Amino acid sequence: MKKRLSFTLLLYMAWMLTVSAQNSIESIRKEYQGVQQWINQMSENFPSDGIPSEYYDLRVEQNLPGTGPHHESIRMYYGELEPEEEGDPYPPHYLRFARVKYNYAAREYYEEYLFDDKGNVMFVYAITPDVIDDMVPYELRMWFDGKRLLRFNAKKFDGSLTYIDIATLKKGTFKDEYTGKTIPEKFDSETDRCKQGAQRYLTLFKSIDNR
Repeated sequence: MKKRLSFTLLLYMAWMLTVSAQNSIESIRKEYQGVQQWINQMSENFPSDGIPSEYYDLRVEQNLPGTGPHHESIRMYYGELEPEEEGDPYPPHYLRFARVKYNYAAREYYEEYLFDDKGNVMFVYAITPDVIDDMVPYELRMWFDGKRLLRFNAKKFDGSLTYIDIATLKKGTFKDEYTGKTIPEKFDSETDRCKQGAQRYLTLFKSIDNR
């Protein structure tokens, strides 16, 4: 009887560990790669080529006081949830991935957000010149399991730039500065901004999708 109880307890503990550890660094990376492949297959030539495009695209052009022309591009890719009624041709959507690019004067920013179907952010990638005051770009990555931070990685741009351009940055060399399970104070402001950004784009997506 004791052996049977011990075996049952071990099974229960293994099940609880599986349930609690839903996301891992590796599983998030696989999800990210799968989403990128899915996006790359989208084609304007469908059905003769690729798969149909499924995203919302928002473009902002405005002139801001003190910083001049502001350009912002927000693209939100969505997936489908189970329909509430069987056979419903318009099942509910969820935000799966957001890609954002914008500027303030000469400062350029690039961000990516990966979500699960419950609206939880799983991964954040950002290029930002605002970590320190000299406008040196940093690459920031955050992996999440629910609200729990799994890992944070920061890389500093290792090169010379005359103009901060995202295309140049993505081809440039970034040098590892920090990797760990906590976020150093130096990066608090920018990582907090990115976390808030994830919630902001979720809200934006829902407001568009509901209409």
